[in-house]
Amino acid sequence: TGGMNGYELGAVQVQVQAKSFDPGLFSNFPSALFQRACHMRYTPCLMDTLTRIEKKRLTREAIKERLYRRRYLVPNAVTVGNMFCGFLAIMYAATGRFENAVIAIFLAILLDGLDGRMARRLNATSKFGVEFDSFSDLISFGVAPAVMMYHWAFHATADKFGVWVTFIYAVCAAGRLARFNIAQENLKSFTGLPSPGAAAAVAAVVYFKPLVEPSFQLVIIGAAVMVSLGYLMVSRIEFISVKMFKISGARRVTAWVTIAALIALVYADPKTGLLAITVLYALSGPIGLLRKKKKVEEAGQKVPS
Repeated sequence: TGGMNGYELGAVQVQVQAKSFDPGLFSNFPSALFQRACHMRYTPCLMDTLTRIEKKRLTREAIKERLYRRRYLVPNAVTVGNMFCGFLAIMYAATGRFENAVIAIFLAILLDGLDGRMARRLNATSKFGVEFDSFSDLISFGVAPAVMMYHWAFHATADKFGVWVTFIYAVCAAGRLARFNIAQENLKSFTGLPSPGAAAAVAAVVYFKPLVEPSFQLVIIGAAVMVSLGYLMVSRIEFISVKMFKISGARRVTAWVTIAALIALVYADPKTGLLAITVLYALSGPIGLLRKKKKVEEAGQKVPS
């Protein structure tokens, strides 16, 4: 038995009749003595054991292959969660539970950022996933904020006017999503206000004061918010991508101080902090555009005639 390990020795000791035995099953065992012992005759019990081992190995490989083929279900499941949060926000807004609707929209924004990242990590990107994500975003960031703003600002005072204003916002969100699907990928910036950013701004406005008395001033505020955000979504104004946001240059200290101040504000007063962050991001595009135009005008004035 020199050179055999325990498993090989046990296999050799169980011998008697099995003429159909294939010695190739033992080709992975290292010892030369065991390779020679393969030409002996073994009991059906050993054959059954080896068959079960081989079946378990094949079963594990089949399970791994099956899970790999179904990896597309993971990001799509996250997208379904995004859609459910949008649907839940609509239900909450229709029954006057605006704070719950706001939480559902922010959860949808979080899930929307996860599904694409998971799809790329698992190498599970697909055309179906892109289209499914767009329909989910339309519900969560187009229809849900529109329904929430309608019940918060327009339903009691300006019902028909509110329907048209909120519908304009929903159409702009749909156009923004459609344009994103056909546009060339740009990781540094977005053309037009992203629909999650617009939905976050609507949610922050409602969350700042969820219970308000119906008034004409509230109608004006709601109309201004929805029309402005709708225009920013379909505009050609560039907005920075939060995923690729980097702080560099001479204003690094100022930027970090501003971020720290916003975090502290959110911690001290979440309603005011969220409103400030969403409004600043919505205004960052127009402010950046004005700065670019100013630089172009200054450069043109410096050119000698």
